[in-house]
Formats: sequence, structure tokens, C-alpha cells
Amino acid sequence: MGLSILQDEETTEAPTPTPPATENCSSNPSSSPKVLQPCNQNIPSTGPFFNEDSMNEEFMVYKRRRLDTIAGDDKFNRMTDEVILAVFRWLPKFMLARCAQVCRRWKRLSFDESLWRRLDLGGKSLKPGVVGRVILRGASILRLAKAEISSPIFSPQLHYLPSLPPLRSRLQYLDLSMAAIEIHALEELLSVCFELKKLSLEHCTVSKIICSHISNNVKLETLNLAMVYGLSHSCLTPILTKCRRMQSLNLAWTGLSTEDLRVICRRFPSSLERLNISGCRSTLTDSHIKLLADQAPGLVELDVSDGTQLTAAAVTTIISQLRSVEYLAFSRCYTIQPDAYIELKMIPSLLYLDIYGILNESAIATLRQSLSRIHVNKYLFSSVARPTVGIRRTSIWGLRVRD
Repeated sequence: MGLSILQDEETTEAPTPTPPATENCSSNPSSSPKVLQPCNQNIPSTGPFFNEDSMNEEFMVYKRRRLDTIAGDDKFNRMTDEVILAVFRWLPKFMLARCAQVCRRWKRLSFDESLWRRLDLGGKSLKPGVVGRVILRGASILRLAKAEISSPIFSPQLHYLPSLPPLRSRLQYLDLSMAAIEIHALEELLSVCFELKKLSLEHCTVSKIICSHISNNVKLETLNLAMVYGLSHSCLTPILTKCRRMQSLNLAWTGLSTEDLRVICRRFPSSLERLNISGCRSTLTDSHIKLLADQAPGLVELDVSDGTQLTAAAVTTIISQLRSVEYLAFSRCYTIQPDAYIELKMIPSLLYLDIYGILNESAIATLRQSLSRIHVNKYLFSSVARPTVGIRRTSIWGLRVRD
């Protein structure tokens, strides 16, 4: 903004301004004030931009004072870490990752273990190193169902990991049901897990190394291996030998042979309460039922559906040895005579019986009259060791995974 100086320093007296000429004014004529004349902007000027009079004038630049963009002080600097963490708990995980880029303090607070204990990454496509960073932040409940997990699990940029003692994750509940993950990536993930209590690998591919890593979790209570590929008795033996606290085990449709079933039925822990070995169409026999009843007499839930080699002798074994059973499933066990199911009323604790695909509606009605206190064909699918049941997709094994 230019301002002309009124008078040079050499002039001692300022000239008196002349009033404008009017009709009533009778004073001596004087020079009239300069009046700006309108000009046509479309006509190009042939002379200089400034005339001679303006060139003699002096100008000075006035700089405005710059105002701060943010008025007041930073309220977050006055808050304690506990208060900020209470605010951060309401933010989704992707927003926490953005908050970590604000400053060093926010990065430290955004990666606090209390904010990353439970996480749901199900159905997402995860880049290399993402799962490893989640593990390093102290996650204990992690859902990766139907996720596409790229290898490696731990990013190569983490050069400090090999120099540390063996890394031990804090994972206790891990759901990998139907996850797209390679064998070596799964080996890397489970190699750092020692505190798992519940694990689901449904529809994944396993190896002996993976099963050896699973056996290191001696506190394991629930294991879901339904429809797993590459499973054999050599893989299951270390798990059943070390994990003696096992309560729920799902081995449905794993393609186990007769020899595999004979070996593992001898090693079932006595703490086992829920077992699903359905899908063994031509390999599960009455002798296997006798072995598992001897090893796990406290079974509460047993599913032997699609065991086409089972006979009424298996029902007799269950009646005599499994006195605490509450749920039985014999769906599509075609070689068992329908009259054998009537004898199940001798089990005082039995509440549910599923025999889908065997009897017609009239025969089912007759059986329900004979077993008045037992619910027949109430559950179409087994829930043994499965992390989610029904439409509940925000929790695994009854534990919430989304904030």
C-alpha cells in the first residue's frame, strides 16, 4: 500500500490548501485541485505508466501484521495421557493410524497396547507386514476370517527383531477361518504364539511345523480344524500330547484315515468336553467310538455325522459310557437302525439329538413322542469350536472384536 509523503524535509512551511471554487466564493483565483479523469481501458497507452509529477513523489510500503492461524493454546497439551487415551478409544483403528502421524506424543499414545487389544480385519486384503505390526502392538483378540494375508508376516524393515529374544505375541484368541494364507506365512505367524487359548484354522492348509507351533500353546482350550488340508495323526499327536487342557475340538471333514482315527482316539485328553469328528464316511467305526469314550468319558457334545460305518453298537457304547452327554448328532448314519435311537432315553442328561437325513416326517414324529424330553433335529449345523455362530459377526467365541 503506497502512501505519498506530504512534504519534503527541506520545506519549512506547508502550503495552505486552496478551497474549491464555488459560485459564492469571491477570493482570488488559484490553481484548482487535480481531478482524476476517466480513461478508456481499451485504448493502449503510448506514454509511460507514471507521469512526471508522480515520478517525483516518494512511496513507502506498509506491511500488515500477520495473525496466527490458530488462536489460543493447544488443549491437548494440557491433558494427561490417560485423558487422551480415553478419547482415542472412541476412534476407529484407521483413524488411530492417522493420529500417529501428528507428533511424537500422539504416536506413542496411538500405539498404546490398550487401544489394540481387540481387532477385526476379517475379509480384508492385508499387505505384507500389516499383521506383524498388529501383533507387535499387543493385540490379544484378532479376527482374520476370510482375509487375504500376504507374506511376510513381519516386515523386513524391522531389522531389530532378530537381535531380540524370541518374540512372544500376546494373542489369546485368533480366528483364521477360511483365510487365504500361505503355509510359510502361517508358520511364521504361529511361531510367535505361545499364549493361545482358542484358535480356528478352518479350511486352511497345515503342516507338521504348523502343528508343532500349535502344540507350544499349552493353555489351548478350543481348536477348530474343520475342513483342514494336510492333517494326519503325526500332526495331531504333538497337539493332543501337550495341550492337556483341551475342551473343544473340531476335526470335521479332514479326511482322516482309519489308522489316523485309531491313533488320535487313544490320545484324547480327559478334559475334552466337545468333539466333532463328522465326515469320516468310511473310516470311523464302532471301535473308534469305544476308544474315545474310554479316553474322554466327560464328553458333553459329540458329533459323528456321516459315519456310514457306525452301527447300533456305537449307540450302546455311548449309552453305557458317556453318562454326561447333552448333545448327540448321528445325521446320515444310515447303518444305524432307527430303533437304537429310542434307547437314548436311558441317558438322563441328553437334551438334543440330530438325525437329519435318516427318517421321514412321520417317523420323526413317532420318535419325538418316545423321546418326549429330548429335542430332535433342532440344530442343522454343529457349533463345536467354531468362533462365530449364526449372524453374530462382530465377536469370536463370545468376545467382542469391534469397538
